[in-house]
Amino acid sequence: MAWPAISPDLNPIEHFWDQLQRKLNQLRPGPRTSAELRQALINAWYNIPRDAINRLIHSMRRRCQAGIYVHGGHTPY
Repeated sequence: MAWPAISPDLNPIEHFWDQLQRKLNQLRPGPRTSAELRQALINAWYNIPRDAINRLIHSMRRRCQAGIYVHGGHTPY
């Protein structure tokens, strides 16, 4: 399958990972062990509002349309 080097990643999971990372970055002090990191990830995962997840899912149509419009180039997503 041909995959252009500048193809956009329209997958909403990337934005979910970003939200998860932001929650982890807010922890003071941050996790020091793998067990603490695991627990912090679980807590952050469950504290991302369901509305945020639903918005990402419902944005797929716009994401795909934006990618088509710019012929696979840069999109705001």
